[in-house]
Amino acid sequence: MNKQTVIDLVLPRLKLIRTEMDYTQDQMADILGISKKTLVQLEKGRQELSWTVAVAICALFRESALLRSVLGDDPVELAEIAVHPEVHIRELATSGTVNWWTEIGQWQHYKLQQHTTGGHYRIIGEEDRRLFSTADREKALTEFKKYMDITS
Repeated sequence: MNKQTVIDLVLPRLKLIRTEMDYTQDQMADILGISKKTLVQLEKGRQELSWTVAVAICALFRESALLRSVLGDDPVELAEIAVHPEVHIRELATSGTVNWWTEIGQWQHYKLQQHTTGGHYRIIGEEDRRLFSTADREKALTEFKKYMDITS
């Protein structure tokens, strides 16, 4: 997972996200801090989406059903994974839904899951709290084994 992958997942859906949220082009451009002309060019695929605007979309429209269907329960998580090799314990609880996640392994109350479209991994603990995220399968498996050793 890298910045370009996130950009490539967000850009073709920009107009659909705007429509889903019921914003005009003027409103959307204002929210993202770009000109309407730039937004039009982005929506038509005539201009490359910057990393900064892609992250803004992930953060500001994280509740978008369309964005979640592509990037997971928390679109910001995918942006984090694109720039950080690993993301460890977070205090935020996940939504508990597994619509976009395939369970790879389970040990006691820990689950290792892979996002069905983004391909990234997460470890979920008690109360559906995300404990770890990465795009690297081997790192995910190694970290999951650590949780198995802790509880053995």
